[in-house]
Amino acid sequence: MMDKEFVKAEKKFRSAIKNDTKLAEAHNNLAYTLRKQGSQNYKAALTHYNKAIYLDPKLPEPYMYRGVLYVQIGDEQRALEDHQTLVDMRSPLAAELEYVIKNGREKTPEQFFGVSNKF
Repeated sequence: MMDKEFVKAEKKFRSAIKNDTKLAEAHNNLAYTLRKQGSQNYKAALTHYNKAIYLDPKLPEPYMYRGVLYVQIGDEQRALEDHQTLVDMRSPLAAELEYVIKNGREKTPEQFFGVSNKF
């Protein structure tokens, strides 16, 4: 994913999930690749962020990226809820999501938080 080949990365994460549906990180990463491919994928991305959170509620990355997605679809209240969850977790990702909420966009150059190369 570091090379921004999101379609290729999507296939890898779908394969990982097919092999083990309980991999929270794979659901998070799949959601990220879907979101980065455009608004037509936002609903599917949200489903996978939610699945990642369901599987591992202590994993901060899906809250961060779901919050970004909420900003992108104009749901600031839900983004703020994810931000508060990150604050409660004492995650440094709270500051990253706060930036997105305040600025309406992610930082550039693009940063990858919790993106795993293990798949």
